[in-house]
Amino acid sequence: MSPGDSMPFTHPDTQAIIGGLEAAAKSLAEQGGTLAWGVFRRGETGTAAHGDVPYRIASMTKSFTAAAIGCLAANGLDLDRSLGQIVPELRGTSIADRTCRQALTMGTGFAKDDPWADRVEAMTSAELIDYLKRGAIPIAPADTGFEYSNLGYALLGLVAESVTGQSFIDIVTAEVLQPLGLSRTGFDVADFPDLMPGIRIDRNGQGHPTELTGPGAFSPIGGVISTVNDIGTWMNAHMDALDSLDAYAPGALPRILSDNQQSHRLIEVQTSEHHAESVNYGFGLQPRLDSRFGRVVCHSGGYPGYGSHMRWFPDLGLSIVVFGNTTYYPAERTVREAIDAGWAAATASPDRQLIRTSFAVPAPHHRVAPEQSETVLRAANLVIDFDEEVANELFAVNMDLDEPRTERRERFDAWKDDRQLTQSFTDEDVTMTTPLKGTVTAHTTQTATITVSLDHLGEVQTISLSS
Repeated sequence: MSPGDSMPFTHPDTQAIIGGLEAAAKSLAEQGGTLAWGVFRRGETGTAAHGDVPYRIASMTKSFTAAAIGCLAANGLDLDRSLGQIVPELRGTSIADRTCRQALTMGTGFAKDDPWADRVEAMTSAELIDYLKRGAIPIAPADTGFEYSNLGYALLGLVAESVTGQSFIDIVTAEVLQPLGLSRTGFDVADFPDLMPGIRIDRNGQGHPTELTGPGAFSPIGGVISTVNDIGTWMNAHMDALDSLDAYAPGALPRILSDNQQSHRLIEVQTSEHHAESVNYGFGLQPRLDSRFGRVVCHSGGYPGYGSHMRWFPDLGLSIVVFGNTTYYPAERTVREAIDAGWAAATASPDRQLIRTSFAVPAPHHRVAPEQSETVLRAANLVIDFDEEVANELFAVNMDLDEPRTERRERFDAWKDDRQLTQSFTDEDVTMTTPLKGTVTAHTTQTATITVSLDHLGEVQTISLSS
């Protein structure tokens, strides 16, 4: 079906979408940030704000990594060979029996690791292998569910280098960026002197500049820097690939981009009174089916100082991208709300709101080890009585980078005092949802929960407090 054909789907009102994005830009500006965005319709001139200003696009990078791996697969890389067979240095580690396909589709069974992984981009390959040899902990058997894990994409970078003898960045540049003319897309901050500065906003609303990281073993998870206009080209290339699938040989880049947009692993189903939507993971992308719009493909990104989201609608010939320059800016929510507003306007119900209910796919988990629940309990008790030595023992490398201890203690104290918590938590207060994530509940008249997540070695990477 070409964009001009009759279709049973609703094209959202473009002006309503743009109005929503302009409102989001104004809101971010009030916090000291800058929103870049673009709305593109195939065959027409797009509308963009700050379209040529480079931002870090964080996990949107995974679509580029998947494309590079697709190029290698077209030249003989077996996606179902184990990582340990391809990268001999991984043998003997707990991830050695996982495959490239499982890593591409978030099916390795290794836990969500965003805060930790976002801080270790410059880690070397040797350091990553040493880290894994210390005993990385899977939370589930492979291929038993969806678990977003950056670790698998970092290992795909090692795979690319092992089979080619080239650097991962050189592979992506030669096989993906240059053929598509993405001249304002790359990995090294030194190549982008006009990079939009990232901002961390503290609990008092004050902005602080974020530290930039350099390329390394974790660049495949989120190291790309790009512009709204370049990502507009990237999204259009994906839609072109779907339109002309039969015209390309299996090893051609457009065919690879088409393959990456196929659903491989169901994440969840979202419903509202007005729509139903399946959310899946492909290769570095989230393919969806939305009863309002037909096919949807997207991916988000979050990094210290940045948040991003790209989304395109192949059956409508429409694509949208948003970049914000504050830590984990909620770009996906911004895009979703703008699209919902555009749909409501197009259906002559401009005030209609979609209240979504999500049904996640259940997945089995390994048993929780006593030391894992003990770490969660000890981390939660730092909120009640902060102990520097305990924090030194438990905290992963990202913790003090994400929030200086002075600010963290102030936040803990304010939350604790507001809920009048004085007693330490005990084992009975801990509920482990996975071997590396648990919630501690305080039995008070107010809602009071503390959620602790651990990195692959069982060190604390987040301590989140209920609002």
